[in-house]
Amino acid sequence: MITTTEAPRAAPPVCALVIAAVAAAVTSGGCGSEPGAARDAAPVDAPRCVPFSGCDWLDGYQRRIVGALAGATEIAPGVTLAHRASETERTLAREYLVDELTALGLAVAQHDYGSGANVVASLDATTGSGELIIVGAHFDGVPAGPAAADNATGVAIVLAAARYLRDLPVRTHPIVFVLFDEEELGLIGSRAYAQSVAATGKDLAGVHVFDMLSFDGDGDRAVELWSPTPALAALYEQHGAAVGIPVGAVTFDRSDHQAFLDLDMPAVGVGEEFVGGDHTPHYHRATDTYDRVSFEHLATVTQLAFSVLETSATAP
Repeated sequence: MITTTEAPRAAPPVCALVIAAVAAAVTSGGCGSEPGAARDAAPVDAPRCVPFSGCDWLDGYQRRIVGALAGATEIAPGVTLAHRASETERTLAREYLVDELTALGLAVAQHDYGSGANVVASLDATTGSGELIIVGAHFDGVPAGPAAADNATGVAIVLAAARYLRDLPVRTHPIVFVLFDEEELGLIGSRAYAQSVAATGKDLAGVHVFDMLSFDGDGDRAVELWSPTPALAALYEQHGAAVGIPVGAVTFDRSDHQAFLDLDMPAVGVGEEFVGGDHTPHYHRATDTYDRVSFEHLATVTQLAFSVLETSATAP
């Protein structure tokens, strides 16, 4: 989320077992390995729809991603990040993300636009030629601190979604996972990428951008949809209602979804209640650290993302 001087305060989901389990997610406890564990890409034939309480990779996987990006663990041998604002640290983060997506078996490239580079991973449809789905989050941070909430959490959702969606037996839409550079400097990476997509003339089913999902102070599990295209708003509201996650649309333009909306592409930003005021008090501060992330809330939103994206990826 970009810096400003003051912040303002249909059919059921496809994966029935995941949906049944989301409501219990916040009380089921963590699962999987702690951050710093060996990279643990799931086998391609791993079961994809399991009750959250039986998940053996999601919690540990997201903790490891956030831990490495936010400096709680090494991102490379002997190296920990203090922030993700300098060219050097953004390069280290970018290399780490390329390695993670490559380990998932995706085709990975860097979209170099001059002052920075986005990380782009492609997942083809298994059948048909549906419209393109884009799933994204920014990986850069502010100089003030390690940027765990903003936006290592969004990156962790995108990587988990890539790991989940690659195992769908049927995908009627191609999916591109994009980790944007230089969001904090004015949506630079996402604007460059959106323009490159527009130049191809490809039809889009939707752009889903995740930004700052670390905090739920009032315990209501709610998320905000930032300036959503109406069809995408309806999709998230439908899936949120199915699992008891309040979803509310607000007007907000200070995240990467706006780069696509400005080019008349269908898009939505998904974040904690930044406009509503129930957001991390550590936003853009040195205290935005790994230990202040609610991994329960992150997992809740990730399960919502899984449900929405699976429905989108398998739609006619």
